[in-house]
Amino acid sequence: MKQTDEFDFSRLLTPKPNESSVDYVINNIKELLLTKKLIPGDRLPAEMELAKFLSVSRGSIREAMKILSAFGIIEIKRGDGTYVSSDIEGKVLFDPLLFSFILSQPEFAELQELRLLLEKDVLRLVIKNATDREIEVLRKCHESLEALKIDNERTADKVLACDLEFHHILGKITRNKLLEKIYNFVMEYFRPYIEQSIHNHSYFSLESKQTHGKILEAIENRDFISAEEAVENSVEVWKNLIFK
Repeated sequence: MKQTDEFDFSRLLTPKPNESSVDYVINNIKELLLTKKLIPGDRLPAEMELAKFLSVSRGSIREAMKILSAFGIIEIKRGDGTYVSSDIEGKVLFDPLLFSFILSQPEFAELQELRLLLEKDVLRLVIKNATDREIEVLRKCHESLEALKIDNERTADKVLACDLEFHHILGKITRNKLLEKIYNFVMEYFRPYIEQSIHNHSYFSLESKQTHGKILEAIENRDFISAEEAVENSVEVWKNLIFK
């Protein structure tokens, strides 16, 4: 279905049940993907057309597209249109728990607990599976973040990218593709919180506690007890940065 006209697409949609407009849009797209009526590379109708087909506001369409984009389900190509991602296999959209998570607007305390529990499990597998080469890649990423502390040209974008890359490397080292995707998704969901902490002037003074460094050291020593302590410290520092 490379070219979707109004008649074809409207026939695919289901009546609107008793749910929010954003949920309704996402669930329609999800159903079309699961039934392969939409496939990787397909182009979605324009925002105005979708709003008309689904009898929802354009604001609801935009919010739904943002969520689907965050999941990696769709790709928004500026000046071209919105497409089903070509790399959709295994995306976390199809895990009902995670799908409901992003729609549930969790409280910060819940996010904090989730990150703490998830990161401990990630590090357990990292310590078990990491090769010397992978640890070296992780160390180089950490050193890049450390270098930004004394770089007068640093920007919030550079710091954010380097911070998230450290966690993405951890996820990859787990050798568990599902856990890696879940961890990457959760860290991306936390992106606004991390960015907020970076804009706080105390970021580097609190980061000097070497939160990533302690995690790296625990991995190098294959010491899970120290890794747990490092994660707990890291999450606490993260909270202090946001609410300071």
